[in-house]
Amino acid sequence: MSSLTKAALICGSGSLIILVSILINLPFAVQIFLLLTGLAVSVYGVFLLVKTVVNPAEKTSETLTEQARVPAPKKKNRPTSTL
Repeated sequence: MSSLTKAALICGSGSLIILVSILINLPFAVQIFLLLTGLAVSVYGVFLLVKTVVNPAEKTSETLTEQARVPAPKKKNRPTSTL
């Protein structure tokens, strides 16, 4: 999974934490805690997104190993025409 995808998932999970804290009827202190946690996760996700977009040339070892695992597609031998 690319770093851009991971950053977007982190950002989305922070938004989901905020949504859950608003929709579920919880005690006030727990709601505030979940809101602050969701905000922190979202801000961290945005930070990772910005960092990834600003420095796209940096490749991690994960990306290199993922690219090495993908084999080249083999060409199938098709029957020749008899005409």
